[in-house]
Amino acid sequence: MEHGKPDNGYKQVRRPYCPFKNFCIFLNGQAPETILAERKYLSKRVDELEFAMDLGNYQLIKLQERIKELEDVNSQLKTELSDALKDPFTKYKRKETISTTKKLGAPAGHPGWFRRKPEQADKTIDVYLDRCPRCNSENISPCNHTTEHIQEDIEDGKLTATCFVHCYYWCPDCKSIVHGWGENEIPKAFIGPDARAKAAFVRYEAKSSYNSTQQILQYLCGLKMVPGALVGFDHKLAQKATPIYDDLKQFLQKTPFIHVDETGWKRDWLWIFTNPHIAVFHIDESRGAKVVIDHLGEFYNGILISDFWSAYRSKVGAFAKQKCLVHLLRDIRDLLKDEFLAPEVKTFLAEVKDLFKDAIFFHNMHPALSDEEYRSACKEIRKRFKKLCFNPELEHHEADNIRKRLINFKDELLVFLKYPAIPPTNNFAEQGIRNAVLFRKISFGSMTERGKRNVSIIMTIIRTAKLRGLNPVKVLREIMGNNAMSTLLDSFLRQAMPEAP
Repeated sequence: MEHGKPDNGYKQVRRPYCPFKNFCIFLNGQAPETILAERKYLSKRVDELEFAMDLGNYQLIKLQERIKELEDVNSQLKTELSDALKDPFTKYKRKETISTTKKLGAPAGHPGWFRRKPEQADKTIDVYLDRCPRCNSENISPCNHTTEHIQEDIEDGKLTATCFVHCYYWCPDCKSIVHGWGENEIPKAFIGPDARAKAAFVRYEAKSSYNSTQQILQYLCGLKMVPGALVGFDHKLAQKATPIYDDLKQFLQKTPFIHVDETGWKRDWLWIFTNPHIAVFHIDESRGAKVVIDHLGEFYNGILISDFWSAYRSKVGAFAKQKCLVHLLRDIRDLLKDEFLAPEVKTFLAEVKDLFKDAIFFHNMHPALSDEEYRSACKEIRKRFKKLCFNPELEHHEADNIRKRLINFKDELLVFLKYPAIPPTNNFAEQGIRNAVLFRKISFGSMTERGKRNVSIIMTIIRTAKLRGLNPVKVLREIMGNNAMSTLLDSFLRQAMPEAP
């Protein structure tokens, strides 16, 4: 070992000497230590920026999702606000169209389309006369002239073509040539009354569109037609059924009680006036008392059963009124779902609920109770009702509205106890109008005055026929046929209902 040098067991390694340690020509005159320090700093800075960028991307995705949620909520609120500001059943106003000199219709020379006549008739019916259809004279003589009218109809589920041969006669009294019409023959029509009646029943009772009705008749019975023909069927049927419809409206005022309800139509309101023997539908732009007065008069000499809508209140006079208890019990049930109700509010609502449930129970048990037992039960219920009417004002706003409703309608909530034949609910009207609601959802209702009139008349005929125990298809066929209406009116409007109380 040399003197002055440590011996620690390791061989000392000398680093190579670089003359450019502080000024490197390969690094543009910078020192290597400086370059390495900058590299270390930049590497650390890149890691920080990458972390910041990942965090920013995550926050950006969250903000985009939040923006999408807020846009959906904003769109929904705009729709609700728009629906709240406008009347959902505003009357339709036709837009003004600019008149044009262009001729409407098919171009000149375009061949028209007509329904093809059957190649041969399945049966032939000769139509003779024994008296003049104009002056009722029997002094008529046959002419040597006949005409044929082929009409297709559905008989026993099959398509049948009938040829009516019209024999002409000369009437010297009215000095005219006349001929008659066969049974179930519709003048100047190619489709008979049975097919028209079935089409109307399928459309309004099965709640089918015009296209679907046309396909049903074609596939089941082989009757081919265009959907537009069904519109003409409705017009003709409503026109011939108008006398029955008008008589039914007049007959409403003679009924002992009537259920009334209304629902929204396309741009109007659909009303129903019904009881177990009669049903009248009416589409009107008004939802007010005017419609009720037009059908029942200024004073209805019977019991009017309805909900709590304002149209049935003071402006409409009646012998008595019964409000639907189901609506009241439903409102109470919804209020009792609130777990934070005050004890006195919950007690009041429970007592009202029990009161009307007991009243309905005794009403249903009336046939099994003696007169004394029934009178005693009714007296106790009225006593409880009077006590609830004197209940102090409640702090809960909606519950206090129930208390006010008991006071305002104190004479219209327990009428069914005095007249057991009167139901305590308006379910009969709601059930009667349910088919019309389904029909509106499928067919989108009607917009024209003629269309609304057709719907009102046809639904009235079908519903009343079912209530009277008549076959609706047969009733519609009798209306569409060439038969006298007096027999149908007698059977359809038989005076078998008791007088109003």
